[in-house]
Amino acid sequence: MSVSSVSNLARAIITAKLLALTLGPSLTGVLAQILNFSALLFQVIPLGLTIGVAKLVAEAPHKRERVGAVLGTASAISLASAIACSLLLAPFSVQISVLLTGSPRYVLPVVLVLVSLPLYNLAGVLSYVVQGFSDIRRLTIANVATAVASTAVLIPATIAFGLTGAMGAVVVASVFQAAFFGIAIWRIYGAKGWPLSSVHLSRSTARALLSYGGVLLVAGVGAWGSLLLVRTVGIRTLGEFQNGIYQVVNGVSAQYMAVFMGWMAAYVFPRVVQERDRTRLQSLLNSVLRANLLIMGPGLAVTVALRELVVRLLYSPAFLTAAPILPIQVLGDYARVIGWSFGICLFAQGKTRAYLLTMLAQDLLWIVISTGTLRSFGTAAIAMGYSLSSLAWPALMYPMVRQWFGVRISREGALLSTLGLAAIVGAIVFPGLPGLLFAGSIPAGIYLVRLRRQRLSAAHDG
Repeated sequence: MSVSSVSNLARAIITAKLLALTLGPSLTGVLAQILNFSALLFQVIPLGLTIGVAKLVAEAPHKRERVGAVLGTASAISLASAIACSLLLAPFSVQISVLLTGSPRYVLPVVLVLVSLPLYNLAGVLSYVVQGFSDIRRLTIANVATAVASTAVLIPATIAFGLTGAMGAVVVASVFQAAFFGIAIWRIYGAKGWPLSSVHLSRSTARALLSYGGVLLVAGVGAWGSLLLVRTVGIRTLGEFQNGIYQVVNGVSAQYMAVFMGWMAAYVFPRVVQERDRTRLQSLLNSVLRANLLIMGPGLAVTVALRELVVRLLYSPAFLTAAPILPIQVLGDYARVIGWSFGICLFAQGKTRAYLLTMLAQDLLWIVISTGTLRSFGTAAIAMGYSLSSLAWPALMYPMVRQWFGVRISREGALLSTLGLAAIVGAIVFPGLPGLLFAGSIPAGIYLVRLRRQRLSAAHDG
């Protein structure tokens, strides 16, 4: 796990704990609704200028004019779209508050979210440019600096002003994030000897970005729209308190999945974009699967084995009813880890429609399953729908990658994936210390597989 991932995870843990202790279950649920609304907007206002930016930079990181066109065009589009969105929605803040929470009391937090949009949007574009360069050191510095500075503002602001203070800290954090990533870009340009004057607008680049962006835009709206819809139905059916309980489940899941997706975006995606040989691509993706199982597998097993302790540490005893629901969500996350280990190839290698189909299929299944079972299973229905729908990732992504790129999962990969699932199920059935022993079986299995491969290689060479 990188320093950047650790810093972001620590920031998320501190934030979750602080909000749980300061706001309580009901206001934590309200805050989650507002932030989910913000996240939905962030799927629209970037116009898909996320992975597409990284892809175009990664394809030609040494071409100054190409990179300058991507940086200038994407930055201009991101600022313009965010400002337009903020100005358009600001007059409807009361209606948005009522729609999200059922009350007009949260107008100011909604307005603060809108104020934060432009700089957050710009910072997102700048971060994907850095990822496209595969400049892990500067990406790490910018992420760590943002996490530290944002947390330093969040703590006193939330303690002093509650929900409004937390949302005010979001605005300040947007300034920090844009500034730190702007500095990272400036230093990259300086190291290459490129003048910042080479950053410019380009119509052809805008068309290329928006062609990728359209796919990402629809996928992002589907993902966050489904979450917002399911949570909104949940809050109206079960109430604010139960919405706050599911926020614990979703919050814990989001913390470790952010580590996973960050690793895939920063380390894996640029390499998959550049790889054109099918044999090497298969080797790369199977290596990615083993790395993901080593990174995520034990953590998921530990999370479910110590689920009550996790809730107590990250939130408070008031949220303990979330502990039995957490394992259901974890099973869905494990399916996503397996699926995305191969599915990342779809977008990176240009199969954007297939990527979009898979994402939308999962979103639709989540909505149908969750809303259809909400009255029968309560809050657990949301996690159940998430978990069952997440099976769409490996079920659809792997066959597509196998068909188009000739990539097959290795025997070791299939064995380790099965071992990881068995370890998580074992940790669910036998929580506490026995569950920790199951978690340890995953890295042990990976080590044994690697040792066996080394011995076979040595015997073959001999």
